[in-house]
Amino acid sequence: MGMHRFDRRDGGFTLIEAAVALLIATFIFVALGQTISMALRAAEERRLEQQAAALTAEVAESIRDLTYDEVALLPSASDPTRLPGSTFDPGTGAEVVIEDAIAGIPSQVTTESFNTITYTLTRYVTWVDDDPLDSSAEDYKRLTVQAEWTSRGQTRTEELETLVALEKAEAGAANPTYGAAFSPAFDTGYGQAGTDMVFTHTVANIGNRDDFFDVTVVNDAGWPVVVNDLATGTALVDWSGNGTPDTGLLLPAPDPGSTIDLEVIVTVPAGTPFGEGSLTTIEATSVHDLDASSSANDTSYSTGAFTPVGVKLYMKAGMALNSIVPSGTPSTVAGPSGASVTWSGIAPEALNVASDGTLEVHVSRRGTCAAGVVAFDASVGSTATGTWATVSSGDIPVSTCDPVLSTVVLPIDGNTFAAGDTLFVQIDITKVSSGSPSKRGLTVAFDGVDFQSNLAFNAVRP
Repeated sequence: MGMHRFDRRDGGFTLIEAAVALLIATFIFVALGQTISMALRAAEERRLEQQAAALTAEVAESIRDLTYDEVALLPSASDPTRLPGSTFDPGTGAEVVIEDAIAGIPSQVTTESFNTITYTLTRYVTWVDDDPLDSSAEDYKRLTVQAEWTSRGQTRTEELETLVALEKAEAGAANPTYGAAFSPAFDTGYGQAGTDMVFTHTVANIGNRDDFFDVTVVNDAGWPVVVNDLATGTALVDWSGNGTPDTGLLLPAPDPGSTIDLEVIVTVPAGTPFGEGSLTTIEATSVHDLDASSSANDTSYSTGAFTPVGVKLYMKAGMALNSIVPSGTPSTVAGPSGASVTWSGIAPEALNVASDGTLEVHVSRRGTCAAGVVAFDASVGSTATGTWATVSSGDIPVSTCDPVLSTVVLPIDGNTFAAGDTLFVQIDITKVSSGSPSKRGLTVAFDGVDFQSNLAFNAVRP
C-alpha cells in the first residue's frame, strides 16, 4: 500500500497562518473601535454644549416679555436662591447687581435635567456704565446667563450675555423692538464623505416691527456650506440692499409672513475620515439693530466610506419591534412596579451603531387618573451580544389619564449587530406612586398614530 506524502503545494492554510491572520484582524478591529468610540464621545460633549447653549438662549428670550424695570433680581428675602454679593464681574470689571421688589425674574438659580445630566442655570443682571465721565452710572443693563454641568467627572460651563436698553425692553408703538429666533437651535447629522447633509431651520421675527434679517454662515472646518430658501430651493437674495443675503421682509410674529424656512446644505469633503466632524453656525441679524440676532448650530460628522443609515424601530402590537410606522389606534401594556415588558424584532441587515439611541415612550398610571409619579429603566441590546445599555427614566409626573412622552437617551454607540440578530427594547417598571401595588401600575401606550413609542439611532453599513 502506498503512502501519501504531504506537500505544501497541496494548498490550504496552516494553523499558525490562520492564527496570525486572526491576530492581525483583531488589532484592526480594536483600533477601529477605539477611533469610533473617541469620535462619538466628542460628539456627545458637543451635544451637551449645544443643549447648554439652547438653555441659556431660552432664559434670555424669556426676558423679552418683561418691562425694563422688571429686568432685575428679587431681593434675597423674596428669592431663596439668591447668591451673596452686590457685584458681579462679567469679564469687563465688577458691575453692580440690580435687585428690585418688582423684579420679573423669580429665581436667580434654577436647574434643568436631561436624562443623567443636570444643568444649573444662574442669572445676573447688572448696571453698565458706558461712559465713566458722564453723570450717570446706570446707562443700561447687562443680562448674563451661565449654564454649568458635570460630564465625565469635569465641570463645564456655557455663558450667554445680552444688553438691555430701555427702548428695547418695552414694546409698543413708541418703543420698537427687533429680534429673531431660530428653530431648532441645533441639529446633528451624519454623512458619507463626498456627499451633502441637509439641515432645515425656521427663522421667526420676534420683534414688533417689520424687519429684514441678514443671514451669515460659518463652518469651523472650512467645509462648503450653502443656505437656500427652502420654499424655492434657491440661494438667499439681498432684499434689503446692504450687500448681505437676507430673509426678505418678515412681519412681526405671530402674523402670517413672520417666518421663513431655510435649507442649510453642508458638503462633507471627499476623503474625510470616519468620525471627523465640523460645526456650522448660521446667524440671522436684524438690519435695523445689529445687536438683535439669533443663531443655530449644525454638527456634521463624516462616516468616511461607510454609508450612513438612520434607524427608527417602532414598538408594535404583539410586542414586535420594527420600522413600520404606526397607522391606527394605539395598543397598551401595563404592569405593577417590578414588572418587565419587552419588544423584539429581527434585524434585516448588519449595521454598526454610530450614535446614542433615543427612546421615546408614552406612559401613564394604571388604574387611576390622579396625579402621581412613575419611573422605569430602559434597556436596549441584542440576544446575540446581550444588553448594550440600561438607563433610568427618572421620575415622570403624570396628572391625567392621557399618556405623557418620556425620552431616554441610551449610550449604545459602538455596538454592532448582524443580519438575523434579534434586537430588543425592555422596560422595567421601577416606581409607581401611591395606591395598592396590585392595583396601581405603569401603562405604556404604543403602535398608535399619536403614541409612536420608538427607538431611534444612527448607524453605518460595515
